[in-house]
Amino acid sequence: MNYPVNKDIKRQIIFNIIYIVIVLGLTTLAFYFTLRGKTNEVLADLRHANWGYIIAILGVVLGCILARSVSIYSLTRLFDKDYYFHRAIAIDQIGSLYRMVTPAGLGSHVMETYIYHKQGIRMSNALSILAMYTIVYQFVLIIYGLISIIVKHQMISNIGYISIGSGNISIWLLIGIGFGFNILTIAFVYLLSFFEPFYKLIKGPIYSLLFKLHLIRDLEASRERLDESKVNFRNNLKNLLKHVKTLLIVAFMFFVYITISYSVPYICGLAVGNSSISANYWDSVLLSNVHQMATCVIPIPGSAGVSELVFYNLFYKSGFYSSEDITRASLLLWRTLMFVIPLVIALVYTLIYRPRKRVIINENNQNQDIKE
Repeated sequence: MNYPVNKDIKRQIIFNIIYIVIVLGLTTLAFYFTLRGKTNEVLADLRHANWGYIIAILGVVLGCILARSVSIYSLTRLFDKDYYFHRAIAIDQIGSLYRMVTPAGLGSHVMETYIYHKQGIRMSNALSILAMYTIVYQFVLIIYGLISIIVKHQMISNIGYISIGSGNISIWLLIGIGFGFNILTIAFVYLLSFFEPFYKLIKGPIYSLLFKLHLIRDLEASRERLDESKVNFRNNLKNLLKHVKTLLIVAFMFFVYITISYSVPYICGLAVGNSSISANYWDSVLLSNVHQMATCVIPIPGSAGVSELVFYNLFYKSGFYSSEDITRASLLLWRTLMFVIPLVIALVYTLIYRPRKRVIINENNQNQDIKE
């Protein structure tokens, strides 16, 4: 199997510098439009914000890092009993950076696998850990999505559409695409691994068509990788089900992570004096989940620009915030504290993090440690 090499990593880093510039540029532009026409009012709300709530949100940021890192640590310990927790934090922070700055977060697994390799984890094990991490996270997202749609269907219907420029897009269409994407992420791999007719369809006619369209360069190599993915998914799922305690810990950590991070719009409202009787903690959690479903398939790094637009439409039209000024102030707080600051933290961590040892892996059996 082909694993990341230094040349690929250097190319990925160059692209991600470009992505960071794009993300920050689009976010700055979104902030400009958020303030435009209401600058004095919004800045007044922010100047009088309650710092106690802002500190609480920063606590949520640290709690999110902790919850994700516990998940990584628990899964990695299945393969390496001597794995240290601070290494799991490194995997989380470097992975978070690349999730935030690459389109649809596609660059994260490459860098996470590379850092695992530098930490001394065999590549095959690293890929299994990341696969299990994704499986559990997607299941938790799907459950949250179902709850959000069932509980908030009337509120979603009342919102109706998202305004983009002079056009409107149905909120249900965006949610349907996002929720479908979350389900298909798991369902596609599951069908591929356990439903033989579907697997033969993909490996045969579909791959042949992709090859003829020049979307696949090497047909046989692609089919071999498909065979390997099928076996890996089966093994990873069996491994998870054999370790019920670890599975429950990871699932619980993801529930904690999603719940506390999705509560932040509510805390932002408290910080700037939101007086809407429609605002409560669980509405914030469920509406934020709707926000995730509506933005998760947007192929823009960090969903910059789109994320702010959907947030404004969801929380203002639903009556969650008491006024337009409060909505805009809460939006600026939310995006700054839950995206810009975590992005800066992850970037700094990525720049300063160095594994203590450079590890050369023998994929067959042994690890050979070479001191740097």
